[in-house]
Amino acid sequence: MSQETLKYGSKGRNLLTYSDRGEQAIRQGDSEIAEYWFNQAAEYWKQAIALTPGNYIEAQNWLKITGRFE
Repeated sequence: MSQETLKYGSKGRNLLTYSDRGEQAIRQGDSEIAEYWFNQAAEYWKQAIALTPGNYIEAQNWLKITGRFE
């Protein structure tokens, strides 16, 4: 997802930060905090997808796989 993140500018940096924090929380064994950060990333991805529906296929797949795609 990181290449797609770079395409989204400053919001992409937030996405990367949210995803990184989620991964860090998983490594620390805190699934509740990880879920929070991944949900934050999902909200940004949904915004990006709404703006350009044909883009961010990998992000769309991630949202579907993780049950965050509405």
